[in-house]
Amino acid sequence: MVGDGCNWVFDGLGHRMGRHRVTLQTIADRVGVSRTTVSNAFSRPDQLSDELRERVLGAARELNYAGPDPAARTLRAGRTGSIGVLLTESLSYAFEDPYAAAFLTGVAHATEREALSLLLIPVPPGHLQEQAVRNAVVDGLCVYTMPDDHPVIEIARCRDVPVVFADGPEVPGHPFVGADERAAAGAMFDHVLATGRRRIGVVTFRIAADEYTGDVDDERLERGVYRASTQRLQGILAAAAGAGLTRADTRIVEAGRNVPEGGRRATAALLDGPHPPDAIVCLSDQLAAGAVEEIAARGLSLPEDVAVTGWDDTPLARRLDLTTVDQPDEEKGRIAGRWLVEGVRGARREILPTRIVTRGSTGR
Repeated sequence: MVGDGCNWVFDGLGHRMGRHRVTLQTIADRVGVSRTTVSNAFSRPDQLSDELRERVLGAARELNYAGPDPAARTLRAGRTGSIGVLLTESLSYAFEDPYAAAFLTGVAHATEREALSLLLIPVPPGHLQEQAVRNAVVDGLCVYTMPDDHPVIEIARCRDVPVVFADGPEVPGHPFVGADERAAAGAMFDHVLATGRRRIGVVTFRIAADEYTGDVDDERLERGVYRASTQRLQGILAAAAGAGLTRADTRIVEAGRNVPEGGRRATAALLDGPHPPDAIVCLSDQLAAGAVEEIAARGLSLPEDVAVTGWDDTPLARRLDLTTVDQPDEEKGRIAGRWLVEGVRGARREILPTRIVTRGSTGR
């Protein structure tokens, strides 16, 4: 008889004789059917009668056989049933940041229709994760807001799977979905100027893949490797120059991680400077939330003393009555996910529209 959970084989007197590797053929021999019939009992039950399938599964239970090896089945099928997403921040950030969560929701909507799972691979600054990217068992990879020069990008490109880039970087020969960051930032800056403000500060999240926080000069901006932040800043500076403002008139402070605490610290640095701004353009709603908090803590009025703008039009922006840039975050995820499901390769570029949503933080 065969027994206990470790696939030991016993003789007729109940003495344990040794281990026995149970396979589909072992069960087929026990039931008196073909190996294909046993395989169908696990993976294609509609191909068998209920009575025959129960006989096969009953024999499998007696032999303590849980089913075909998933890894072997994956190799035979040529698909893993998973899509990988490379994140530029920690795993917890993907759930805490409203924009990142909306993007991943879009990816999930596209992939769940094909019963695909998502594998999230965090690659925050200081963590290479090269082996994780190289060994990830996935049918495709989405590179989401990664720095242009990160080494895992080349590893991903060398994998024999489709690779889609979202929000950055743009890599020649690969699909990309994003927004016209420069144009949207210029439009927001023009809106702030139209409200009569002239001393305008800017709060940005990471420009380079390090932990720097503080003022951003031209040299730092030229070293920028994150598409979203660098293109938005370029759009702002171009709009400022077009309005006759010099580079010195537009102070930029880098907050580091895209969290409200960083926005509050950067806003404090702007307000404590020699020329406090009468408007602060933040490159995300998260940073803007911190700016609003710091302004209130100083007893200043919004927007009478200081106007504030954000970016993304998340639920947080609506709660704060925040003027912001609306971009289709979830739709970006849907497109990236759909391209991966379809196995899209080669150059394909989709730039989604944005719009300025005017609310009370800049005056209606």
